[in-house]
Amino acid sequence: MANTKWTNDLLDRMRHQGDPLADRAAQLLWENRNSKEILEELRLISRNHHINNLKNVKPLLEYFQDTENVKVSDDEVEAFKISAKLFNNYGFRFCGLLFFKALPTGYMCPKPGHVLESTKLLVNYAARRVMETAQFVFAVNNANWYKPGNAGLESIQRVRLMHAGMRMALLNDSRPDKKWNMELGVPINQEDLCLTNHLFSLAMIDGLDQMGVHLNEDERNAIFITWQRIGQSMGISPELYASTMEDGMDQFQTILKRQSSAENPDGPILTKALLESMNELLRTNISLEKLEDLTTYFLNDKRSWKSLGMHKPTIFDRIFDAIVHFLTSLKIWQRIFNHNNSSIKGGWFTRIINYFLAKRFNLQEHLSRYPKTNLLESITKIILVELSKKDLQNPNQPGSGDLDTLIPGKKFFMSDELYKEWDLGSYEMDVNPKDL
Repeated sequence: MANTKWTNDLLDRMRHQGDPLADRAAQLLWENRNSKEILEELRLISRNHHINNLKNVKPLLEYFQDTENVKVSDDEVEAFKISAKLFNNYGFRFCGLLFFKALPTGYMCPKPGHVLESTKLLVNYAARRVMETAQFVFAVNNANWYKPGNAGLESIQRVRLMHAGMRMALLNDSRPDKKWNMELGVPINQEDLCLTNHLFSLAMIDGLDQMGVHLNEDERNAIFITWQRIGQSMGISPELYASTMEDGMDQFQTILKRQSSAENPDGPILTKALLESMNELLRTNISLEKLEDLTTYFLNDKRSWKSLGMHKPTIFDRIFDAIVHFLTSLKIWQRIFNHNNSSIKGGWFTRIINYFLAKRFNLQEHLSRYPKTNLLESITKIILVELSKKDLQNPNQPGSGDLDTLIPGKKFFMSDELYKEWDLGSYEMDVNPKDL
């Protein structure tokens, strides 16, 4: 890493820094509570959009007031508009990428992955945590996310405070077998926050390429700029701000090189919980092997199956994935098949790609249900339709973690306009689980 400004010394120091503003609020708010009480309070906050039951707590109010003053430039506002428009067009794909790319990439990193395993929030409440993460991604992807009262800024404020409480809970757990190992850095530290931010921006851009949706440079930069500003509002230190997309990609790759590993004790546990939550959310019985194949394709890392405890793909599958990844990474390919190029819509190109992808993932029978739709697009839309039926705000038994306790109701993942624009009404789960 001699040729990068994101040095080991800097990033090692960032691993021992939390979020001072949010940490002060959390310390004052939960000063006399134990770890279990703190985590129960955090679960309540994560479900309560307006946090009405806590509005009279002075330290919390001061925290929200301090985080509502987000100053943005005219250029940034324009970037937010471009990014929001792209989300309106392709945001449904983010749902699939969240399952098969963003989250598993993070699980390949033992240090941040240990936080998730330690809190048991993903292992024991996988479906709920995935829904909460999707809710956050959808909430901030609007042009006015930075304005007071907007769902995006409210979600940022809530999640940032939740991180602070989890940080305090883990650091102050007095049980001998749960004492936090400071060699890992503080929980949810600055380097890990930075990594997560890139998983929701740069990893998503790469995932869109892998799905055949190639953005132009201005659009890629708009998404990057938007998420840099979201990251700053989430409490990322100014020392880790990336000024350009190239700078951000260098930072992302440097952190992944430092943190991801084939030797990963918590990776298989987290990945199994994540993929099994798909069947819980969709109420189907898609084989774990097929879900692992999709994950392997999007991760594009030969260490992934060992790091995450997945089966090793065949030589044919690896050759196929390598060819597709090579093509989609070429600038000339991205220019020819840019998403704005209407001349390639439908026709032979889509049919050939769909055929080979269906063959690769052994989902031919599923594809026959939606013959004119990209395979990964149809899977993503079905996931989103089923998620939209769940209402995380009204659980019957808050501590159970059972999806049966989530009452179908308000579609809080998206607006009715997006539901119609993405044509989700035609993607009801009408596929016989036995066919999958």
